[in-house]
Amino acid sequence: MTTENKVILYFGAQGTCPYLFNNHQTLMNLLVFQDEVDPRLYSALISTGWRRHGKNIYRMECPSCELCIPLRLEPMSIQLTFSLNRILRKNKDIVIIPTPPIFRAEHFMLWQRYSLWKHSIPLKDLAEDSYNNLLEPWSLIFEYRDNNEDRKLLAVSHVDPLDDGLSSVYFSFDPDEKGRSLGFYSILAESYLSSFVKNAKYLLPNKEIKGESVSYFYENRISCKLEPGYTKNQIAAIGYENEHYYYLGFWVPGAPKMDYKARISPFEISIADENIDNPNPWKRFFSRKEAITYLSRREWPGLSLTIP
Repeated sequence: MTTENKVILYFGAQGTCPYLFNNHQTLMNLLVFQDEVDPRLYSALISTGWRRHGKNIYRMECPSCELCIPLRLEPMSIQLTFSLNRILRKNKDIVIIPTPPIFRAEHFMLWQRYSLWKHSIPLKDLAEDSYNNLLEPWSLIFEYRDNNEDRKLLAVSHVDPLDDGLSSVYFSFDPDEKGRSLGFYSILAESYLSSFVKNAKYLLPNKEIKGESVSYFYENRISCKLEPGYTKNQIAAIGYENEHYYYLGFWVPGAPKMDYKARISPFEISIADENIDNPNPWKRFFSRKEAITYLSRREWPGLSLTIP
């Protein structure tokens, strides 16, 4: 870790759970960095439940509850349902543009409008300082625009590149475009894009990724693994055949705001193994029901708060 990225503070903070409507008391551990979060350290810690917020990373340590469960997707394994296929078709006219993590008024206003509409957050709490917490010098923004002359901004996604993929930070979309199911589309698109972070030239700012390429990937994963025109040598250079993941943050079973993350399968969740000799915390499940059954069998702390 460099001097610029050093941890300057470690402490615990108490509060009220933002996911469960029962005034459940929370406790989180925070690491506060001097200038910016160390991306290598964050990559190493994300599987153990740490998440980034601004220049901090935090992990929930709530007494008697362990429902904030890290969840990730492996794009080569995602099973497309009828509804997911329909979402891909509906958004073939989109273009995705990677941009540097700098403040843009257009992005900020969309974030404000979405947060007010979706989460009923008062406008006074949607100031520029709050928005800037999404940005880190090494993070990335994806613009989702209409692929036409107008280039209307449909959505903005803030993501963190990691050693083995991408981590979702925050996604905002134009409420007028809710019929596109852009939230689920962004999960599919960014799972696909998670493979490119190891080779930065494929995600240069302003390099456009067409919605057609996202659809093509999911239609032809076995035969080509990439969008049309890439050779086998380019595939090897990118490292697409290696494991890479899209981290969606916490899955909170039964919580209205967080339960959607288990609707795309298979997914992996990071939980301590019953076998202490197994160092890999990630377990794969092919449905939400299967994961809930497993957690129930283990009498997972907090599950009774949300799942009868």
